[in-house]
Amino acid sequence: MTTGKKQPIRVFLDQETHSDFLIQAGTHSRTPSALGERLIQHGLACLKAGDLSVLDADLSTDLARFQGSEA
Repeated sequence: MTTGKKQPIRVFLDQETHSDFLIQAGTHSRTPSALGERLIQHGLACLKAGDLSVLDADLSTDLARFQGSEA
């Protein structure tokens, strides 16, 4: 799915989410960066397919409204 050289990104998480993220990475035998990459890929694939459930409710509504204004 990735092509060319990978570029690092910076994601800021609150402490509770960060701890849960590290636990999930370890539980599923992934490094944090590998887990983060898979989660981002999955979320992007959902959005491209029109599935806005990966966004929180307020953001989904705003995005749908914005997309409707582009038509």
